Amino acid sequence: MKGLPVQCPACSTRYLLPQSLLGEAGANVRCPSCGREFAVDAAGTLLGPAQEIRGVARHVFDELVARVGPDLEAAARERRLFAEHGPALLEAWDEFRRRAGTNAPSLPFRDELRARFGVELFPPGGE
Repeated sequence: MKGLPVQCPACSTRYLLPQSLLGEAGANVRCPSCGREFAVDAAGTLLGPAQEIRGVARHVFDELVARVGPDLEAAARERRLFAEHGPALLEAWDEFRRRAGTNAPSLPFRDELRARFGVELFPPGGE
């Protein structure tokens, strides 16, 4: 079996992570032995908590703002972000998943969306 060698920071179990599960920024991994979640970069280096994937989301949103321009932030202020830029936001989501890996949690993307544009996808306590 081929894959990227990774080691769980909690129980030290070593295994091969299939390359297909890694995005540009790596992936969030759940150890098959102890169940701990951890993040690795595309080379298999431990990144720390899953929240570090938020940097990927931040970069994707930076690119989106650069591409769309000030109209994006104006639409957010006027509460018409999804009405006017829904397809671009879905493309940003797809790009985030491509870079962070298909198993990356959605929370870093949602946190950055809230911080950047004041958009809360789920009301508090209602996921």
